[in-house]
Amino acid sequence: MSSRPSRGAARLAAILDALPDALLLVNCNGTVVNANTIALETFEAPGTALVGRGLLDLLPTFDSKRIPGSMRRRDEEIGQRTKPTRMVARRTDGTELLVEVTSANLEDGRTPYESAFEAAYADHRNGYTGNELLMLVVRDLTGTLDTETELARQQRQTEMILRAAAEGVVGVDAEGKVVLVNPSAAQILGFRASELGGKELHPLIHHSRADGSALPWEDTPLADTLKSGRKHRVRGQALWAKDGRAVSVDLTTAPVRDGDQLVGAVMTFTDRRPYDALAARHAQLLAVLEQALRGPLEELKGELGTLASDPAGQLWPEANQILHHLAAGHARMTTLVDNVLSYQRLDSGAEKLNRVQVSLDGVVAAGVEGAVELIGPGRAQFAVHAPPIEAVVDAERLAQALSHLIADVAGVDSTGRMPVGEAALAAGGRTGAIAGDSTIVVAAAKRGDVVRIEVRGPFGGGDPVHLPIVRGIVRQHGGLVQTHDVPGAPGGGPGAGGSAYVLELPVGVDGPAAADDAADGADRAGGNETTVMPVPAARVRGTHGAARRSRRR
Repeated sequence: MSSRPSRGAARLAAILDALPDALLLVNCNGTVVNANTIALETFEAPGTALVGRGLLDLLPTFDSKRIPGSMRRRDEEIGQRTKPTRMVARRTDGTELLVEVTSANLEDGRTPYESAFEAAYADHRNGYTGNELLMLVVRDLTGTLDTETELARQQRQTEMILRAAAEGVVGVDAEGKVVLVNPSAAQILGFRASELGGKELHPLIHHSRADGSALPWEDTPLADTLKSGRKHRVRGQALWAKDGRAVSVDLTTAPVRDGDQLVGAVMTFTDRRPYDALAARHAQLLAVLEQALRGPLEELKGELGTLASDPAGQLWPEANQILHHLAAGHARMTTLVDNVLSYQRLDSGAEKLNRVQVSLDGVVAAGVEGAVELIGPGRAQFAVHAPPIEAVVDAERLAQALSHLIADVAGVDSTGRMPVGEAALAAGGRTGAIAGDSTIVVAAAKRGDVVRIEVRGPFGGGDPVHLPIVRGIVRQHGGLVQTHDVPGAPGGGPGAGGSAYVLELPVGVDGPAAADDAADGADRAGGNETTVMPVPAARVRGTHGAARRSRRR
C-alpha cells in the first residue's frame, strides 16, 4: 500500500516535468518551495537557486495580495484562479523575459491532483508545513512575442500593399459575404468600405450583365471559385457602382484556403474605362490615317505625277523642279502612313509575321531603298556591307524596320525635316545639308545563331514615330535593339555625336545554310559585298534654290 502513493507521485512528477510551461509553488511567505523542470530551465541560472527565492524577485509586478498569508480580508480575496496576465519576469541572474502568468490558490480543500502535485515535490518543501499554497503557471512568451511581432509586421505590410494597389481587391468568405475591401475597390464602385463589409457581394455589385439582364449568382466566376476552387480571368465583365452605373472591368477570382479547406475567395478587378477611352481614340486616329488621309494622298499622287512629267513641255525648269520636290515629299508621306498602319496591324495582332528563308543582302537593299523614300533624294549616301546570310524572317517587315532606322540616324524626323546648324549652312548654305561625312553605314554579320545588323549614322535619332516601329518589328522577330553613341560624329553641331543601332535577330535556319558566316558569304559574293551608293544632290539644291527665288519674287 505504501508503494502506491510513491509510484503515483513519481508518475505525476514525470508528467509535470514534461509540461511545456513552468510551474511554481509559493508558500505564505512568498517563497518558491517547488518548481518543475521547465521552471528551473526558465528561471534558474547556473550557480543560483530558484527554490527558496522570493516570488516578487522573479515576478516584480505580480499582485502581492495573491500570496498566501498576505494582509487581505477574506471578502477582498481574489478568485481562486486568475486569467492569464502578461508581465516581465526576472531570472535568477537578473535578465528579463516576457511571460504570461496564471495563478491559483491551493487551500485545505485542494483536490487529490493538487495534493499529488505537492507530494510530487515533497523533497523540495524545505520544511514548509502551511496549509495554503499558491500555484503559478508561467509561460515564456519570448518566441511567441517574436511570432506576434512578425505577424503584425506582415499584416501591416499587407494592408499597405492593399491600400497602394491600383486594382480593386475584395475578399469574401465561403458564403460570398465581404470580409475585405481595399480603397481602390471602394473608389471604383463608389461605395464606402463599411457599406460592403459583412454583406453579400453579388446583390450589391455583380447582379446584372452589361446589358442590364439579370446575372444569377451560380453563373458568376466568383461562385464557381467558391464551389470548385478554380481560378478565373474574365475581360470586359460588368460590375455595378453604387449610383447604378455599369463599370467595365477585367476581373480575376482566386480561392483562399486554410490547409485543404476552401474558406473564401479573392476577387481583383481593373477599371477598363481609361483603356476603353484610349482604344477609342486609337481607333479614331487609325481611321483618319487609313481612310480620311490615305485616299486624298493617292489622288494627290496622281495629280502631282501628271504635272511633274510635263508631257507637253509647258513648265519652266524651276516649276518642274518644285513639282518633283513636292512629288518626293508626297511619296515620303504616303510611305510613312502606310508603314505606320502596317505596324499598327502587326502590333495589335490583326496581322502576323510571314517568316520565310531569305538572304539578308536583299532585305538590307530593300531597307536602304525604303529609307531613300523617307529621307528624300540627295540627302545622304550609304555604305552597305551585306553578305548573303540566310535567315528566316519576314523580309518585308524587316526591310521596313531598317528603312525607318536609317531615316532616324540620318536626322530626318517623321515630318521630313532635317536639322540645320551653322556648320551645315557654312557647308554650302543648303537647307538640310550635312557638314562633313554624312555617310550612313549599314552592315550585317552572323555570329553563331544570331544575325547582327548595325546601322550607324551622323545623328542621334530617337524619333517618336520611327523608333517604335523598329523596336516593335524586331521584338516580333524575337530579337532586340541596342543603341551605342558615336562621339564626335559630324552633323550634329559642336559637341554632338551620332548613334549606332545594333539589331540582333535569331537566324532560325537549320542545315548547311545556317552554318555560313559572313566571311563565307563575302567569298561567294566575289568580294563586292561593300558598296557606296551616293545620291546626287543637284536636284535638291536646284529645288531649294528655286524655292528661295520664288519667295523673293
